[in-house]
Amino acid sequence: MGTCKFCGKTDKLISSVLQACRDCILFKNWELIKSHLLQVHAKIRSQVDLPSFPLVKDNFSQIKLSCNLCINQCRLKAGEVSYCGLKRLDASGLAEIPFPSKTTAYMHGYLDPNPTNCCNAWFCPAGTRRGYPTYSTHEGPEFGTYSYAAFFYGCSFNCLFCQNASHKFISEKNLVYVDDIAKQIASNEKITCLCYFGGTPEPHLPFSINLARQTLKKIKNLGKKRVMRFCWEWNGTGRAHLIEECMKIAFETGGNIKFDLKSFNERLNIALCGISNERTLSNFKFLAENYFGKRNELPELSGCTLLVPHYVNHEEVEEIARFIASINEDIPYSLLIFHPDYKMKDLPITPREQVEKCLHVAKKHLKNVHVGNMFLLQFQ
Repeated sequence: MGTCKFCGKTDKLISSVLQACRDCILFKNWELIKSHLLQVHAKIRSQVDLPSFPLVKDNFSQIKLSCNLCINQCRLKAGEVSYCGLKRLDASGLAEIPFPSKTTAYMHGYLDPNPTNCCNAWFCPAGTRRGYPTYSTHEGPEFGTYSYAAFFYGCSFNCLFCQNASHKFISEKNLVYVDDIAKQIASNEKITCLCYFGGTPEPHLPFSINLARQTLKKIKNLGKKRVMRFCWEWNGTGRAHLIEECMKIAFETGGNIKFDLKSFNERLNIALCGISNERTLSNFKFLAENYFGKRNELPELSGCTLLVPHYVNHEEVEEIARFIASINEDIPYSLLIFHPDYKMKDLPITPREQVEKCLHVAKKHLKNVHVGNMFLLQFQ
């Protein structure tokens, strides 16, 4: 049970950590609300030794490192840490731990039997017959094969409901090398796809692009015909030319890109995730306009929204659905049922009524809508 400190309303659907209801976030004095929200995020981030805000400075004289991989564009001086936590400088301005690069990443990889519980399994080759025979050797779900799941540490957002909060705990023992992973995947013919997720892949985009290319090169050198798809699941905050490189690889290999569209309203995104969604929406629009529908037999990208109780309601979903439909009404859109996690453990599983309303309004605007995690409703 939470209470909004701005209007005084108390409800089981108001986050006790956020202490602000949806209406106040969207319609009250923004400077006042924003100051409170950022303080909430700062306190939470301090618990895992991460900076309160993206470190952007106007004084360039003391800057030791500039990063432009994501929306945060951190500029670090000696002793500071990037927002994602992956770039740390010691007191002299040198790397405290090895930085991620084209050849190294902080990543945990494992084999996930196909079809997986991926949000796009309802239309991708691993879970259906779509893409056969060009992008799949199976005329149906790819039973007996694997997806290589690449879980990246670090994130450009600070979602209070994070389902994979272990990404925040970064250490040198998680450092992997591109050649090792590429060899591992190329040598196992049962691996038919690689899915990058996290955290979010944005802080590791150069590595993920290089790993895809090196893996394809090694498979080609083995002289065997092989299906190998590459997919990205991200919050969409990456640098434009890099996310387009990822899209090209996904497009050519039969993979896809899933955008986590956390919200449509920027205020709500800052409340729930600590960062603006401006880059997310612009990147989605760019890729959708330039790539969706070009590979007729298989969707190239999708949107996905977690139905956070009270906050991401049918009004928010309708805004997102309208946005997607303004580009192309055939773009797949997934709704995910929320379960309590990380700092929003006091909220319940998404109420059935909210799910039904969200599904109804999404279908008003889009032709391909899917609800995932339906099994969670039985635990309400």
